[in-house]
Amino acid sequence: MAGYNLFSGDIPKIEADFVTLDFETANRDGASACAIGLAFVKGGAIVANHAWLIRPPKLSFDADFIKLHGITPEAVAGQPELPAIWEHLAKHLKGRLIVAHNAEFDINVLKNSLTHYRIALPALDYSCTMLLAQRVWPSWGKYGLAALAARHGITFAHHDAGEDAAVCAQIALKALGEKRSRTLDELMTTVQLSPGRLHPEEGHSPIVLLRPSQPLLFGSWQPSVHNRADQLVRRQRAESITDAVIHPGTASALINGYQVTLDTCTCPDYLARRLPCKHIYRLAAALSPQQSITG
Repeated sequence: MAGYNLFSGDIPKIEADFVTLDFETANRDGASACAIGLAFVKGGAIVANHAWLIRPPKLSFDADFIKLHGITPEAVAGQPELPAIWEHLAKHLKGRLIVAHNAEFDINVLKNSLTHYRIALPALDYSCTMLLAQRVWPSWGKYGLAALAARHGITFAHHDAGEDAAVCAQIALKALGEKRSRTLDELMTTVQLSPGRLHPEEGHSPIVLLRPSQPLLFGSWQPSVHNRADQLVRRQRAESITDAVIHPGTASALINGYQVTLDTCTCPDYLARRLPCKHIYRLAAALSPQQSITG
């Protein structure tokens, strides 16, 4: 338990390329977080590593979970619950790329915990070192945090939230080096992963494992743009759009209330990026049904 700090709210502002996150839980309830660890990576190195105990909504601890992480009801009885510290933690997470190992678990703990306390979800993208490792080292067979740490000669106290977050960061850095990628965005593009997302209005979108398809040909776009990782996920999301009025004669549409052509859209995503949005891909699919937008 020596690795955990008393939460004072006095977290220094840290500039980071990405932040790794790890939760420990009291039981199988997705809102039973009892510890959180963060590691901050900047310029290819871990520049800070913090961990705190959290009092879950109920002091109901599963004995098997206590065996894993060593955290007991007595240890967290006097600790703050998540709402008391969320404002301080959120400024380090909102708008950042968050990385976790088996990220859907940790992101669901965060989402379920915030939902339990009726706190709005933050806007953030996230990635997963387990999925990255499977793409970067496909022949290794075992991709648990301990197995990957052993592969890389890293020793640590598993199921300590702070140490798990630090090891997650080290594995992400190893994967960056293996693929000679400068950023995690570049690495995810290389291994065809689209980041997951939390958003206060749009909710939770999980990580998508992508694969390139035949180059698309429409509008004035270069075919190569459509196989970028960020574009592949938009192509997939286009499939679920049902609110679409297509005008084949003018190659235009009204989709989700936005005016769309094969080159432009009035939605915020297109206006911010000036690249095809999901509405443009939905129109392209409607006008050329023989040309798959998702492979």
